[in-house]
Amino acid sequence: MPVNHLLHLTDSHLFSDTSRQLKGINTHDSFAAVVKHAFASMPNPDAIILGGDMAQDEAPETYQLLADMLRDWSAPWMVSPGNHANITALETTLIPALESISCYSRCLQLEDWQLITLNTHNTGEISGLLVEAELQRLDRLLSAEPHKHTLIALHHHPAPIESAWLDRIALHESQDLWQIIHHHHNVRGLLCGHIHQALDIMHKGIRILGTPSTCVQFKPLQHNFALDDKSPGYRTLKLMPDGRIQTLVKRIDGFIPADLNNDEPY
Repeated sequence: MPVNHLLHLTDSHLFSDTSRQLKGINTHDSFAAVVKHAFASMPNPDAIILGGDMAQDEAPETYQLLADMLRDWSAPWMVSPGNHANITALETTLIPALESISCYSRCLQLEDWQLITLNTHNTGEISGLLVEAELQRLDRLLSAEPHKHTLIALHHHPAPIESAWLDRIALHESQDLWQIIHHHHNVRGLLCGHIHQALDIMHKGIRILGTPSTCVQFKPLQHNFALDDKSPGYRTLKLMPDGRIQTLVKRIDGFIPADLNNDEPY
């Protein structure tokens, strides 16, 4: 029985101007270093999931730059849009650019698993929201493959993580998502970004995995915004035929902000 290998990259906060920085970190350079490390670690994944906030300036040129930086891979692509997302540019620039490299899917069928990405973009808000159409889509997909293990990827974290400032900008009305999940019995995990830190918790009987940003990191368990002294990273996952998920967070060296007290908004 096959084991499926996945890669999750999220929160790159790229700019079309590759000299731009976020909290003193050049996001283009940190992303390039993460991509190089990830490709060496997993050159032939079964799928690559791009989380939200990939383009800080939300410009079409930035989405094209993002795709150009990923051309070494030929795996199927998936995207879970977040708060920093120009949905029109994403659909007209990023997705066609990814399709020119390989295929793109919002629901990928593997032998024992299905992978579903959700759009939690909430126009004008930092917090996330699943609109009714997206919830109905999830319900249909889970119903259509009741015997397949399912991994759901979304940008905003769908459960509290004991950081008050981040929990205020989490997935709002998350009870609608959990109601659908518990109506079915095939969801094995939820994969998120947004929190710029590693996370591995159980919530309502379901595993939630959070992936570090490819640029700056947020310190866990904080009431107010705080940067962490950890380097950028990414997550690899092995989906086992019996429904188990084996996963690792991997980090590169360097790219730690010189001023960890920098709390200016961005």
